[in-house]
Amino acid sequence: MLIPLNSSVSVVQKNLVILIVIAVSLVVLLTSCNKEETHNYVVWAADQNADDLYILDPNGQVLEIIDGITLGAASRPHMLWGVNDDPYVYSANSVSGNVTVLDTRTNSVVAVVDGVGKLPHAAQPVPNRPDHIYVSNIGPQAVDGDGNPDKGETISEIIRTEGPDGHAWELTRFLDLKTDPMLADDEQFPSRRPVCAGFTPDGHYMMVTLFHGGMAVVDLNEWRVSKAWGRNDIAEHGCGFAESPVENEIYVTAGGMHSSWLYVFEFTYEGPDLVATHNLSQSGHDAHGVWVDTKRNELWVIHRVSDNVTIHPLATIRNTDHQYEIMDFVGRTPDLITMSDDNSRAFITLRGPNPAPTIPHDIVGERPGISIVDVAKRELIDIVFLGDPVHGDFHGIFIPRDL
Repeated sequence: MLIPLNSSVSVVQKNLVILIVIAVSLVVLLTSCNKEETHNYVVWAADQNADDLYILDPNGQVLEIIDGITLGAASRPHMLWGVNDDPYVYSANSVSGNVTVLDTRTNSVVAVVDGVGKLPHAAQPVPNRPDHIYVSNIGPQAVDGDGNPDKGETISEIIRTEGPDGHAWELTRFLDLKTDPMLADDEQFPSRRPVCAGFTPDGHYMMVTLFHGGMAVVDLNEWRVSKAWGRNDIAEHGCGFAESPVENEIYVTAGGMHSSWLYVFEFTYEGPDLVATHNLSQSGHDAHGVWVDTKRNELWVIHRVSDNVTIHPLATIRNTDHQYEIMDFVGRTPDLITMSDDNSRAFITLRGPNPAPTIPHDIVGERPGISIVDVAKRELIDIVFLGDPVHGDFHGIFIPRDL
């Protein structure tokens, strides 16, 4: 409604109208600023075939590309990992056998740690001890002519120290899973190739999935496997780990071309215990990436082969009759997922038509890039194609947080 400011209106009325206009303008301005603040972040996504790290805005627009040479002659940057309140992100470079350390404050490479192991799949800092980083070396172990083993099927430790010239990263020790007595049963542990890891909240134990099924729990203080589940309990190709924000739990995914599994572990003083197993194979195939929506207390599980997502309320996730929702399509061959801090958007990497030989199944994508999803509405906002349409292959994804 327009109010004319003519001579018949008193000075008080004029001033009141002016104040109302100013107030409305301020509300509009503040609302606009708040909307911008909710999107004040960037998304990092790795094209492991091109050896490029993309930095994107929340709409998928490319802000910067860091190439493999800058990443330290990195070949196949497979996984990106960091933790809240720590500025460093770790790129595990499978083919070049090294780990690149990046500073999210400057988008720059600050270190390259060489010789970390055979086919490093993931380099993960401990959330409550981010100066301790553990690398899962997924390559099968082999021996030379003298019987000396290479660094396949190992976990390596990197320690970050602070000196007069800033931080430094040192490779300190290796744990050989192939020779660990807790994993000696060849039937239950057909390989000891570590894939991905999760950590107990106290930083004492590291849980690591094994390529052909099973899980090892590593006591990081004693540097040995202290507990294990075989392939009868944990399916092959397990990878996703997500910790609950409300319960003393961690969630793990695994699966193949025709199967999807979700496992619920409870943390105890003596390490994790398996408390629930869900066969999701009727709803999806190849459960892989996983993330907790902390606003709604729901777990999102990405199913790579079936191109969909199952969404699990944490309140009932231990129940045998646990019910969940299904989002039918999030892009062809979705892989890993991350969410914005306000849990409004999910970002999911998409494999290309010629994926790197890291998928253990006969599966290819359509176009490489990322999917952007409205979390609350369970709606696909956009599919953003990135990289070379034939040879690109996006896998690792990360949002720097709380810096």
